[in-house]
Amino acid sequence: MRYLILTALIFFGGCTSWNNPSLDMSVNRSERFKADRAECRERSQKATNSAPDNDLPDRTYTQNQDLYTKEVKAFQRCMSGKGWIKK
Repeated sequence: MRYLILTALIFFGGCTSWNNPSLDMSVNRSERFKADRAECRERSQKATNSAPDNDLPDRTYTQNQDLYTKEVKAFQRCMSGKGWIKK
């Protein structure tokens, strides 16, 4: 369900890409992006307690939506903190 919601957000949110203008040219941007993205995903899941667990059937759709919205916002704040901006 989470992937369906995230896919819908990406689809309706438009095509965006993350760019980091502060990176040095000697740095492999795709490798740095993958590392930062993985770290920010983990950090946002921990910050919002949205990691998959057994209480999923007990939550309502609205509770799930609120949780995932908080996770996305935490992820975006983390990426912005690392110098990545959406274009």
